[in-house]
Amino acid sequence: MVMEAADYVIAGGGSAGCVIASRLSEDPNIRVVLLEAGGPGNGLFATMPSGSYKLLGKPHADWMYMTEPDPSLNGRRAMWNAGRMLGGGSAINGMMYIRGSRADYDSWEKDLGCEGWGWNAVQTYFKKSEGFDGAPSQSHSTEGPLGVALPREIHPLSRAFVEACGEAGLRKVEDYCAGDIDGAFLAFVTQRNGQRSSTARAFLEDAMKRPNLTVITGAMVDKVLIENGRATGVQFVKDGQTQVVEARREVVVSASSMQSPAILLRSGIGPAAELQAMGIEVKVDAPDVGKNLQEHASVQTSVIVDLPTINTRMGTLGVFKGVLQYFLLKRGIMTVTPVESMAFLRSSPDLELPDIKLQFGPMAMDPATRKPHAKPGVVVYANVAKPRSRGEIRLRSTNPLDTPVIDHRLLGDPGDVSALIRGLKIVDGILHSPSFAKHLKGRIAPPELPKDDAAWEDRIRNTAGIGYHPVGTCRMGGDAGSVVDPRLRVRGVSGLRVADGSVMPIMPSANTNAPAIMVGEKAADMIREDAAR
Repeated sequence: MVMEAADYVIAGGGSAGCVIASRLSEDPNIRVVLLEAGGPGNGLFATMPSGSYKLLGKPHADWMYMTEPDPSLNGRRAMWNAGRMLGGGSAINGMMYIRGSRADYDSWEKDLGCEGWGWNAVQTYFKKSEGFDGAPSQSHSTEGPLGVALPREIHPLSRAFVEACGEAGLRKVEDYCAGDIDGAFLAFVTQRNGQRSSTARAFLEDAMKRPNLTVITGAMVDKVLIENGRATGVQFVKDGQTQVVEARREVVVSASSMQSPAILLRSGIGPAAELQAMGIEVKVDAPDVGKNLQEHASVQTSVIVDLPTINTRMGTLGVFKGVLQYFLLKRGIMTVTPVESMAFLRSSPDLELPDIKLQFGPMAMDPATRKPHAKPGVVVYANVAKPRSRGEIRLRSTNPLDTPVIDHRLLGDPGDVSALIRGLKIVDGILHSPSFAKHLKGRIAPPELPKDDAAWEDRIRNTAGIGYHPVGTCRMGGDAGSVVDPRLRVRGVSGLRVADGSVMPIMPSANTNAPAIMVGEKAADMIREDAAR
């Protein structure tokens, strides 16, 4: 079945796709169709910040991708949770709002040929989307649709962690959204008035009232249709039926670092030998499609403390009180986030830039049961800020309903492991600095401090999980081998772009939701600029 043609067809309604659909449809003379495989992303659990705990692991809201066995994790397989609804990751994530450092984006531009993606340029788009709950400044805007604020309830130990970082030699960063992340700080979240601000709510909710925007949920994109070297439409499956929507101007693929390369591969854009082996007609031999996969390996340190924490407030009475507070005041434990403060540090003093990212949260889980710990506890998540380990995405079959193969070596680079060992030792030092040490009552994970680097490595490889920040599989670059050029146009095909976290050539030193939203904002502007030429 062929639908009425649109000017722009957007494949994927996640953090970037919702932004692009909203911005392009601001022009009433432009018809836009947004295709999303999941549902509408509304309801109580999608708006109440803590509601994501009820959505994770549910097939209607979470892709629940399973990786291949990972030799770098001693053969373990990992579940990569990802939002399957309008808003994508922004509807199910921990709501951390962080842009990264000036050096991240300046390196994209200077070292990788991504012209127009330096810090000063991208900061314009971070600000464009931001509706900051505070005074406007050179680095913050109060005018954008995306709610950005400090958590409504900040645990005193989150502040104690920042103070302890200072005692351990880290700077206190006054405004980490200005491109300076070198130190410790309280973290902003994507909330507005105590409610989650996903891109579905912030950008799409009002835009869907426009007659020129059509949003189709439950639409699993199969492939981009390409005729004579030009993208002409998108084929998708809805309710078991194959349908097509034609694109008069452009197709934009915004389906995530897992699904965007899969769509390109099914469309005939990818490594020629791999496509031919699956019986796919090669439209463009693009060896880098699906390669360059990056993800944060996350290692937890959790300890028992002397103050009540979120996990000890999750009993029946505590939850009842929290729900009541939420409905009456939009405050309380139903508005909490898993991370309240952050720090960036150098695992070695000779490094020019911080290489370890820490996230602190006032909640501890029992490693045995994976349920809230019975005693009050906190957690520090440690990542290598810019991991060197790489993996790839491949097709499992040509059926779009089959999830792609995620073949990653989360800790494949020895340098990542060494940095984590050094970083985790520093974490222990921070927790034993005066401002925090006075609250310490015992260890949860690890139960005992590893005795040497070999024991540290065993712990890391046996327990490391993911940071929920996959990027890089449709990398942008100035070189001919990059999947997309700096204007996000797919090389070798006209009328086709990719715009989401998959285009990031190297992961910024950040959680990736805010950068993905920035990509959506910048993509929409470039699309409009190119159409006007």
